[in-house]
Amino acid sequence: MPLDPEDAFAQVEADVRRAEIRAAQMPAFEAAIAAARGTGRSRARDIVVQVDAGGRVVDLRLSEAALARGASRLAADLLATIRDAEADAHRATLRAVSDLLGADDPIVAQLRDAAAPVASERTAHGR
Repeated sequence: MPLDPEDAFAQVEADVRRAEIRAAQMPAFEAAIAAARGTGRSRARDIVVQVDAGGRVVDLRLSEAALARGASRLAADLLATIRDAEADAHRATLRAVSDLLGADDPIVAQLRDAAAPVASERTAHGR
């Protein structure tokens, strides 16, 4: 059954208001994403990686002890630490966006859903 014209108009007005509110939130949203960081530390605490919200490494610190482990072990530890930093960045991004837009916002739900493969991968690898 078709909508009453007045109901349809009210729905369009409500949609426009929601779009205006969302547009006003976008600068703060972009700033929250830009500021989000995640940090990972190796089990021995001799590798520290920081990534941004997109998972790009923005800081990397290695101790002499980490370097002394050899190339294969160092590479494995680096990759694991980067994954930990990425998961931490995702959690930080989710918190920031949830605080800004509300926990029930569709963007927050998408971010939350995107974390599911990361969590199941970490469980599968025992970390």
